Amino acid sequence: MGIGKEEIKLDLVTLGESMEPILSLVTGTLNRRESFRRLYETIASRTNVPWEMIVSDASDSPYPDQYPENVVFLPERPRVCCVHGYNMAFARARGRWVIWLNDDAEVMPGYATNSIEFMEKHSDVGLGALYYAEQVLPYQINYYNGMPYANFGIIRRELGDHLCWFDDVVKMYGNDNSLTFKVLLEGYGVVGIPNARVWHHRVMDKYKIDNQQLRNSDSRKLMAKYGQVIPHMQAVSRRFDHLQSPAILHE
Repeated sequence: MGIGKEEIKLDLVTLGESMEPILSLVTGTLNRRESFRRLYETIASRTNVPWEMIVSDASDSPYPDQYPENVVFLPERPRVCCVHGYNMAFARARGRWVIWLNDDAEVMPGYATNSIEFMEKHSDVGLGALYYAEQVLPYQINYYNGMPYANFGIIRRELGDHLCWFDDVVKMYGNDNSLTFKVLLEGYGVVGIPNARVWHHRVMDKYKIDNQQLRNSDSRKLMAKYGQVIPHMQAVSRRFDHLQSPAILHE
């Protein structure tokens, strides 16, 4: 699925450069110039609030493309790990809201305003999970032990700062779970936002394949830290079941 019809076209780059951002978009990138360009183009054409983009860049060399001033690259050379890179980018965010993405994703029309409006309406929800489709429909969110978590999420920057973002007990896998756990342990809900959507192209390159070798060890580390409090987190999560929505089978 490629870049679809754009919902809104404003002078969003100028808007992003001239105003304090409301939304900070955080991602990492590693030698995926074309994928990253697609992500940027969908953000630039489909984001109708003042925004900035903070990029942890572990690529072998900087991308030669020109980007506006509200797209900030933070070199990560030598490469450390996914969690370190994202946390470095989170620390530079200035927006009231933060959404994290992959460099092989594209945002869909309405994602920004719909996710912000939902979060502002539900102040007891600490983390909103953007619905995503991976190469085929439906749009959905994932669950772990009965608890929804955000592969692509929106969170108030102040709460993320308070929680210190992704838990560095893991390097690659479970980073999104770790932030979900932290939010639930603070007593806030984690809820899907069905009209805020991301299309994940899921590039399966050598870096993705190499990263998968960390899956089992990261999972063990995450459970060693949080496994004993899963029943408590499940109890908090269930308080927000009435806000959850089913998968979406259409555009």
